[in-house]
Amino acid sequence: MVTYARAVADVGGSHVRDFHDPTARVFLSEKGLKRLARVEELIRTGRETARLALARLSADFMALRTSTIDAALRAAVARGTTQVVILGAGLDGRAWRMTELAGSRVFEVDHPATQAFKRSHLASLPHSIASVTFVPIDFEHESLDAALSRAGHDGAHPTCWIWEGVVMYLSPEVVRSTLASIAERSAKGSTLIVNYHTTMRSWLVRLILRRLGEPVKSNWSPEEMAEALRAAGFDVIEDTGMGDWAKRFATGVVNVGPGRMMRIAVAQRA
Repeated sequence: MVTYARAVADVGGSHVRDFHDPTARVFLSEKGLKRLARVEELIRTGRETARLALARLSADFMALRTSTIDAALRAAVARGTTQVVILGAGLDGRAWRMTELAGSRVFEVDHPATQAFKRSHLASLPHSIASVTFVPIDFEHESLDAALSRAGHDGAHPTCWIWEGVVMYLSPEVVRSTLASIAERSAKGSTLIVNYHTTMRSWLVRLILRRLGEPVKSNWSPEEMAEALRAAGFDVIEDTGMGDWAKRFATGVVNVGPGRMMRIAVAQRA
């Protein structure tokens, strides 16, 4: 669903007019590609339908979230960071689309099955801009520290960590223990970008996520997240929500209400 929303945004289906992620469609199923083609036709002909409105809503969410994280990543690279670790990388395409990552090393951390699916599609992508290292890990049997050490991550140099679309599915205890593991491998000046959720009031959304096998397990206020980050040795630089993202990146009026629970905190290792 996330990849499909990014693909819709890539073809102009969101209010983020300059959003581009050509990697997204590579991972779509045949059904997903047909859905995308129908949306493209609606955009081309200028027909406003319920199908397009729904596609645009999810595309806005993903385009705004992605653009905000991209901006924080670019800022970290501009400060000299050349290592990027993406936790729960899934079908992330940054190493293939962000020219700023030339000369950087990107570590994609995820479950072996997810990475196997992604790697089976790599031939359809252009050559990666960054040097990509896949780090398969089963968190029930291996620590993040051990997996990254084995993969060649250098904890003595600053790292930009991206934790997107994952925290809400983890218990508070797991989130805090993961933050501690991140801190162990974060040199001074490292950046941590965390996408998290405040209270999700919609019982329907919670039910859908549970049916999909991804029940919501934690929510955080900005104050609670800042406290957890400080406990791990990170100072919050900024903490923003969808309204802030829309003002920065969108053109026109964006319906931010359904995404009001989404936030992104950017923090640095003290």
